[in-house]
Amino acid sequence: MKGSSVQVRFPASFLYRCAYKGSSRKKDPFLFTKCQMIHNNYTDNKNGGIFMSGEIAFANTALESFAALVTFVLLFACIAKIKMQRGIKHVTSKEAKRNTLDYILIIWLVIHMIVLTADVLSWTAMDFGKNEVWLLFMLNLTFTCLSLECMVYTYYVKETIYQHEKIGNTYVYLVMLSTVIAIILWITSDISGKFYYLDTQGNYTQGSIYWLCQFYCIIVMCGNIVILLKHRKALVRHDVLSLLMYGLIPIASIPAQMLWKSTTFNLATTLVLIYICISVHMAQYDWIVEQEKILIQQEHELSMNQMQMMIAQIQPHFLYNSLTALAQLCSKDPKEAKKAIINFADYWRNHINAIDKKESIPFEEELKYVKIYLYLEQLRFGDDLHVEYDLQKTDFKVPMLSVQPFVENAINWGVGQKEDGGTVRITTRENEEQIELCVIDDGVGFDISKMEEQSDGRQHIGVRNARIRFQKMCNGTVDIYSEKGKGTKIRINLPKGGQS
Repeated sequence: MKGSSVQVRFPASFLYRCAYKGSSRKKDPFLFTKCQMIHNNYTDNKNGGIFMSGEIAFANTALESFAALVTFVLLFACIAKIKMQRGIKHVTSKEAKRNTLDYILIIWLVIHMIVLTADVLSWTAMDFGKNEVWLLFMLNLTFTCLSLECMVYTYYVKETIYQHEKIGNTYVYLVMLSTVIAIILWITSDISGKFYYLDTQGNYTQGSIYWLCQFYCIIVMCGNIVILLKHRKALVRHDVLSLLMYGLIPIASIPAQMLWKSTTFNLATTLVLIYICISVHMAQYDWIVEQEKILIQQEHELSMNQMQMMIAQIQPHFLYNSLTALAQLCSKDPKEAKKAIINFADYWRNHINAIDKKESIPFEEELKYVKIYLYLEQLRFGDDLHVEYDLQKTDFKVPMLSVQPFVENAINWGVGQKEDGGTVRITTRENEEQIELCVIDDGVGFDISKMEEQSDGRQHIGVRNARIRFQKMCNGTVDIYSEKGKGTKIRINLPKGGQS
């Protein structure tokens, strides 16, 4: 913000018109008023009124140049932060809203850097005697961007609150409207002379209603302070503190600005923006730490789920019955018993390997272990368990140990509960959109709504984990159809191209 005089002259043609027409209010009232203001200002300057010393001008230029450099560094850091976040695949909705604030902050910093740069160039123009067109352009750019900065501050406050609770846009719209009016008044001020004008010696001089621009900034910032205090309970503490500081500290600097003709407002704004950027990056650090904790927790839960999956597959009844069947087979058919023991060892080796297996495996490989399981169950059930395969498609992938829980369900709660046993069928079909893998039994069936109550806990965990793994690893779905007395059908739908 300006509060100084400058050493730039008006064109000779303008001075000539002032001298020629200045004595007649009727001929040209506007020019008469203009010349009168110039005359009064010239008298003030002559008496040592508002000229700026070279030391103050140099200090303002140096301080604002350094502030512009600091703002550029902050801008670069914020852009780097956004680029880093783009590399994160999974961003929560809360963090997405925070990203919106980051973009607003970047716009804020760009506008503030333009304010500082334009102000430095205008100070330079005062020292080195640039033409008045250049000086007026820099002054208009400075004041326009200052008005925009107040508007962006308001929008940033609104978006910060909106992260935590709903808030209307009425105040934002009012600030936008007042900002447009303020910008128009600034741009036309070199003609009207209301806010500022250049005298006969090209000195920047405050107009009769210059105080109104200070009042505009104070009103906007006080309005934001009231809104922040109203919603303070919903906000994070450092957000409230940093945004309140942006409203209070620049306001406190305005008296010094007007008294000493310095740039304390811009410098105070820069200091608070530094604090806001530090707060934003501290929040980013806290978010990274939180994400690391979540990742560690998820990895722990995954390990526990894998362990649960393995434990769910180790069914004591199956283990006991299999060993009993093997013992009986050793007496009846040693050759077949040897084969059964090898299959039994392969079965448990597969369970141990499944703990660390994180990728899908070919269906043929999963089918091999399912057949081993069915072979061991047939040792126990004998002719009461029949198995049929109708596989029209086999070149696809499934999660390891994902089909077997459904086969176990078909045996334990289907044909195993039927007096004369039954048949378990495994089928695959392919259509244009997906592959359908079905496990069908003609057992006793059950009430799907009471499936969890009817299971023994471990069985339910195995089916649930298999369903989750199909969804996560293959983007698949599992549909269960069952009717008492008729049997159960489990259909696994695997979209083409949906496998990870």
